[in-house]
Amino acid sequence: MQKLRAEGKTDPRSSTTDADARVMKMPDGGYRPGYNIQLASAGSELGGPRTIVGLRVTNVGSDMGSVTPMLADIAARTGQLPKTLLADANHAKHACIDEATRQGVRVLIAVPKRELAPSTTEPSDAVVAWRDRMQSAEGKRDYRARAGLCELPNAHFKCHHGNASVLVRGLAKVTCVALLGALTANLLGHLAALLA
Repeated sequence: MQKLRAEGKTDPRSSTTDADARVMKMPDGGYRPGYNIQLASAGSELGGPRTIVGLRVTNVGSDMGSVTPMLADIAARTGQLPKTLLADANHAKHACIDEATRQGVRVLIAVPKRELAPSTTEPSDAVVAWRDRMQSAEGKRDYRARAGLCELPNAHFKCHHGNASVLVRGLAKVTCVALLGALTANLLGHLAALLA
């Protein structure tokens, strides 16, 4: 450890109790070992049940670059791709936007502030179309649905289904716990329709 510090490198970002966990910034501002559980949900922005259709558990603290693997997960679980994808600015990676557009998915991802800075590289047609879409009145209106469709299932997943912290170690076991939480959320969300 001393040798790493002497060479100007930082301490490794891993946990001493869980080899798969990585030290991440938490919502309370602190840093602790953890996992990044990412959900994709489908439903109507007008209300009604939301269905978790995609789930990924990673030990990477950033969501950057997660759109392409999430689309693959959604296709594997449901047999189809969504027509529209809503995500926050942390997901705005040009390669992912290009791939989603190539697959026929309409991308509605908030444009991060870094996109406003001048760049030396020429953006692709898909990236230009995405930027224009997010500046249009229709794009802004459609993007407002993200809070209800995306944030509400995440909040329920953490608060009501006990996934704010997990009591298991290892990526595979955390994924199992997350899948059980998603199954519970889907069953409870559709319980009224199932019992009718």
